[in-house]
Amino acid sequence: MRHYPTLLNAIFIGDRVLDIGHALGCYPRALIGGQVPLTDKDFPFIRHLECILCVMGPKRALLMKAYESMGIERVVVEHSDCTPDPASIVDELRASGLTVDVVDFTQGMGRAFEDAGRIFGRPDEAARAARRHERDMETMQRPVAPLGRRVVTLLGLTNPQRNEHYLLLETPGGHLDTRILTPLGCENAGALLMDMAEEVVMEGIQRVSSPDRLDRLDEAAPDAIVLTGDPLVGLVALQEAVARKPSLARSVPALAAHAVYALPHCCSALPASLPRIWTEWRNALSPQAAPCTQRQQ
Repeated sequence: MRHYPTLLNAIFIGDRVLDIGHALGCYPRALIGGQVPLTDKDFPFIRHLECILCVMGPKRALLMKAYESMGIERVVVEHSDCTPDPASIVDELRASGLTVDVVDFTQGMGRAFEDAGRIFGRPDEAARAARRHERDMETMQRPVAPLGRRVVTLLGLTNPQRNEHYLLLETPGGHLDTRILTPLGCENAGALLMDMAEEVVMEGIQRVSSPDRLDRLDEAAPDAIVLTGDPLVGLVALQEAVARKPSLARSVPALAAHAVYALPHCCSALPASLPRIWTEWRNALSPQAAPCTQRQQ
């Protein structure tokens, strides 16, 4: 039996729960997340309450208030290896009278799909999704011919309420390298754009506070530039860099070849989506791919 997308009278705590819910067509009325960019644009029908760190810290009352004022039936919490682990507040929430279910991501995606299928009432669909995910992960782990690309990846974030934009750099050695670039035989060329005075946070991401750091793109010499999150933020930054230093348009291989791609952000909070993300990156960076701006999905 085919199920259609369903809006659950629930609050999800954790981006992984939203990711696996999306795979099963089950969505919450409200979300407490924060690791995945653009969830407000991808899921405009979901009320975004606060970030996980805030709710697990000084803003716990916000969750309680939303649970009561929205008439929520249950809270679905992510149990993961993150620090802090959202599931660490489950006992407290239950003691406060909330109905709480837990999706366990610490025992592999098979267990996570099983939990999600039971909680969302879609056990058969979850079992099929788990088998499909396992096959896709096996495909990812097969050796591939190295693509040999030098890649700079820029993450754009937007705060529409404040009309603020933030540019970040995926630094070498982070989650993106582990899951995408290294397995595909690509090199993260972002090292020469790093500012050692800035902190590296969020799985190897560093904020680009000074826009003139992109003036060093000719030193990094990427032959592909990938824009994740809000790609417009990265495009504007590239345009401004070329305006300041017109020689970049010729000296940076990626700009000279128009090899600029808008692709999905890759982070550990999207485990169910990883095979799709990996496939899109592989297709864009493959030699047979015509240089163009890829449509982000």
